[in-house]
Amino acid sequence: MSTPFPFEPGEPPVSLTLMTHGLDLDATLTSGQAFSWKRTPTGQWRGWIDGRPCLVWIQGDALRAVGPGLTRDAVNTYFGLDLPVEEMLATFPSDPWLEKAQEFAPGLRILRQDPWETLCNFICSSLKQIVQIEQINHELRQAFGEKVGAGLNSFPDAGRLALATEAKLRACKLGFRARHLYVAARQIAASEVSLERVATLPTEEAREELLRIRGVGEKVANCILLFAFGRAEAFPIDVWVERVLRRLYFNNSQRIKHERLVTFANSHFGPYRGYAQQFLFHWIRKDPTALPPEKVVTPRVRKADLSKKG
Repeated sequence: MSTPFPFEPGEPPVSLTLMTHGLDLDATLTSGQAFSWKRTPTGQWRGWIDGRPCLVWIQGDALRAVGPGLTRDAVNTYFGLDLPVEEMLATFPSDPWLEKAQEFAPGLRILRQDPWETLCNFICSSLKQIVQIEQINHELRQAFGEKVGAGLNSFPDAGRLALATEAKLRACKLGFRARHLYVAARQIAASEVSLERVATLPTEEAREELLRIRGVGEKVANCILLFAFGRAEAFPIDVWVERVLRRLYFNNSQRIKHERLVTFANSHFGPYRGYAQQFLFHWIRKDPTALPPEKVVTPRVRKADLSKKG
């Protein structure tokens, strides 16, 4: 099998039995949580795990991955195959909308990515579509990353971006986000905020620490917590998720405040609500029939779930 990466001759691929995980690579890698993966004409995926270029694919009931120095543990952690996914999803409430979202992509899973790259990706996500964020990720690699092979550059660390200029960052299609990323890189490089420390903090404290970073608001902080640190209780609410919450759970009311949506999501979807968010997000984006007409009958939901007190 030929690959576009500089693998060692005869390097054996990592192979992990999926068993009950039911990993759907296509859904997982196109669901707006990662931005450095490309699907090959043969249906495999080229990307990065643990800072290493790799190729991944499903073969039978196994996930296979190959790349220089790639380890079984790294692949296992990245795709969350070490988690009791069935038990986690079993905590979801009885909810016809969430059930439809799960049925649409049952093998969708949450990745655990590099915190710094995830931080950069979501700082750059404001008012951008997924394909544009992917382009920014590519431009940053090409302009500032270290070359690891023909056409392959690692994602630049905070120190490298801190030494860049705002103008050079703007050249990577960042627009006004260039200033945010430049200041954020300087904060991380100077250890004003430590992502290693964030990993050790309780979720609420970790969120407050992330909010100290330039360009990081509530939604971006929750994306970092969910997609990098594996905090499944984080529930990012962007325009897509706000739309699905209002339309399906609040009869499309525009009078419901954002804070009430947060309270509802935290109480209704349970301890692993970040997974519920990702199912809903992917479903509403990919299924044109997902949303019913604007005037809908809200599913039966406990009044306590809708109260401001949760």
